Amino acid sequence: MAAVAARPLEIDCAGRPTREINREIRRAASGGATEILLLNPAGRHNLCVALFESVTVRLLGDAGWYCAGMLDGGTVVVDGNCGWGVAENAMSGRVEVHGNVGTGAGATMRGGELYVAGDTGSRAAISLKGGAVVVGGSVGYMSGFMMQRGSLVVCGDAGEALGDSMYEGTIYIAGEAASLGADAVDAELADDDVEFLRAELERHGVDREPSSFRKIVAGRKLWNFSKKEFEVWKTAL
Repeated sequence: MAAVAARPLEIDCAGRPTREINREIRRAASGGATEILLLNPAGRHNLCVALFESVTVRLLGDAGWYCAGMLDGGTVVVDGNCGWGVAENAMSGRVEVHGNVGTGAGATMRGGELYVAGDTGSRAAISLKGGAVVVGGSVGYMSGFMMQRGSLVVCGDAGEALGDSMYEGTIYIAGEAASLGADAVDAELADDDVEFLRAELERHGVDREPSSFRKIVAGRKLWNFSKKEFEVWKTAL
């Protein structure tokens, strides 16, 4: 007889404090659970933070602020919307949000991947230090601000000051940007960029032609201060 797949472990969040829920998630993961369903998350803040095990946690509903912060392994899937700071400071692993998220999506991420099916608020991928933030919809103003590494992929539009003061990393956008930020410049879309985009779009089922994306990188004028280019610095500050 064929082996019967184990049913996911269910954790009901109703009437319980967040700290208790997170402790139960970590206990279950360290005990060998591979899939956990969170019932009635009801927009609680700080769910699934500091998750280090190779486990998939699926939230059946909305999450509040800082969901999956400091993630270092495993997968967190939100079947709903998220508040501010989803996947903030993630080191590795994967976060999927099948709705919209607030400001600061993927802030200071160092690795792993964040996928948002809908739109994000302002400052998506702010101070990104690695990994990839992929947004199926649009992002708000100052997204990609002070990026240092990694990739931000925007399948829709962007608000003002996209890529402001970025140092390294790459932004790809399929729609329109209201404006580019200080020292953010266009670059040629190379073959390896197209292949990267193709893989990301296919993985998430996004119907966009990779070659239609615009590539934005740092102009590198802000890398070193020069009094000859003081106006550039004055604008950035």
